[in-house]
Amino acid sequence: MVNTCDILEKTSFEADPERGDVDKTSAYVDHKPVLEIDAFEQNRNNSDYQEFRTLGWRQVSALLLAETLALGVLSFPKLASEIGIGPTLIATIGLAFLAWVTGYILVDFKVNHPSVMSFADAGQVIGGPIFKWVLLVGILVNSVFIAASHVNSGGTALSEMSSNARCSVLLGLCMALLCFIFTIPRKYEHTAYASFASCVSIFAACLITIIACGINRDSWGDSNGEVKWKAFNNTGIVGVINSFTQIVFAYSGHAFVFSAISEMKNPNDFKKSLAVVQVVSTSFYIIIGVGVYVLVGDANVVSPALSIPSHKVETIAYAIAMISIIVSGVIPVLNGLKQLWLELFRGKPMLTSNGWKANALWIFMAFVTWMFGFVLSQLIPFFSSLLSIIASVTVVWFTFGLSGVIWLADNKKYSHRSPSGWFGNTGKMCMTLLSAFIVLMAVVITPLGIYSAAESIKEGYREGSYSHPFACRVT
Repeated sequence: MVNTCDILEKTSFEADPERGDVDKTSAYVDHKPVLEIDAFEQNRNNSDYQEFRTLGWRQVSALLLAETLALGVLSFPKLASEIGIGPTLIATIGLAFLAWVTGYILVDFKVNHPSVMSFADAGQVIGGPIFKWVLLVGILVNSVFIAASHVNSGGTALSEMSSNARCSVLLGLCMALLCFIFTIPRKYEHTAYASFASCVSIFAACLITIIACGINRDSWGDSNGEVKWKAFNNTGIVGVINSFTQIVFAYSGHAFVFSAISEMKNPNDFKKSLAVVQVVSTSFYIIIGVGVYVLVGDANVVSPALSIPSHKVETIAYAIAMISIIVSGVIPVLNGLKQLWLELFRGKPMLTSNGWKANALWIFMAFVTWMFGFVLSQLIPFFSSLLSIIASVTVVWFTFGLSGVIWLADNKKYSHRSPSGWFGNTGKMCMTLLSAFIVLMAVVITPLGIYSAAESIKEGYREGSYSHPFACRVT
């Protein structure tokens, strides 16, 4: 793997008009030519090779939207209630802009370094083998906890739909098995088809919710018929941090950027997908978050927002949203498995094999991951607070902080990207300051997020609100 500090001059770039500009890059390290080739290209002449670079920008847009929206959008009305409409709008739009910029940084880094196919690879380039393994472990931990989160969310949805008529543990297991089935295809291309259905399902569920809230507007008022909402609200440092980290978590799609770009026909097209996702998701967050909150007011808002209308409407909305709950959990698990698979089989035929051994091993790994997620979701009584800790440690870095680190490392003085360094011109200076700000933001959010989650755990134990592991909730 080539270290960016050593690359002084880029001399040639080989492009394939059908597969884009990521096949081969020739660079000089210590005056010797070094060829950066992605791991898929290395296996092209194998007898059982299957092509993975099949994605177009529309398919990637669907994948990103399916992961970014999901049930996270349904927490925004409650967030607006907790911190007020003003801070919700500012934080949502501000983080959307930063997510857009950091996404561009990652795309450019990938195009500049074709051999980078995961965050672990990026860590190798900018920080060596230790940093590589730190990022790989971070991706895997993040994937498993997101799997557990979706087992939890899906089990809750099934419980609500059945009025708790079945054991919640059993319903959680059913959710894990459903997600496992969707994780069996190894290509993102196959998941992309389900992602289009996922986007439609969450749009429809949210539309049903906001229409139902609007139809019943007269029932949301107080004794004077007034629906009260706040433009600004101070819930204390813990409440503000919890709300802010939830918005950060809503923009958590960057962890799979390198993996997705590696399966695109033209990697630069990822920028189109990024634009579509930021505009659509941010608009949706604002419309649902502010719209539902203004309609129902402080006294009636809950999270997820699907639970606000009548039980009949809630059941219909959850049933429609179920495909989104499944697919949005499958994508990050696929990402984690793909990055682990890459580390295990880079340079070996198994990496791109379509044989029964490769498929059987993949299915086994997917099954173990979802069963581990199921056990984790049932074993930890304060799972939601623990998820906030994981988000503070991993999501904020994969989505924001590491992008700043990557840009600064790739544009340091005497690098082929920026021979004059960080302050060579006005554009470089602006990007340097923005990258430094992004890194600083991640540094600040991480301990504050851990602190606020720890306080929530302590409060939960004081109030006795945690159930026993594998507690079966029925009515």
